Amino acid sequence: MCSSFNLSGVFPHAVYAIREAATSNLKKLVEKFGKDWAHATIIPKVLAMSNDPNYLHRMTTLFCINVLSEVCGQEITTKHMLPTVLRMAGDAVANVRFNVAKSLQKIGPILDNGTLQNEVKPVLEKLTQDPDVDVKYFAQEALTVLALV
Repeated sequence: MCSSFNLSGVFPHAVYAIREAATSNLKKLVEKFGKDWAHATIIPKVLAMSNDPNYLHRMTTLFCINVLSEVCGQEITTKHMLPTVLRMAGDAVANVRFNVAKSLQKIGPILDNGTLQNEVKPVLEKLTQDPDVDVKYFAQEALTVLALV
């Protein structure tokens, strides 16, 4: 009987809620075990998901980076996570690309001004020319919020 239970009818955003809970728990783990532990164990696994054929897994990479950047700080974010986010701006799926813009907006305050100007701004400017209207919107919003306009 339980095997036929359809969670989507009861809670249509179950996948999102699970992803949110997982990223929250990930943050707590890093707070407990530290940045070095995250750099050695968690971050490589998160970054590897950026190449997954399933776009939802690629988006999960971005959600994890948003949370991890808060607890890992500028150096780890800039050296290890930002390159993956920037590369994902070329993803074939528009939902991934607009989440790249949202991630850049989220992690932007952690980055130094040189990185924002030289690495983040050109990618966001390119995304403002995207054929997808949502990608354009979130890229422009990120440029504005980060004062890169």
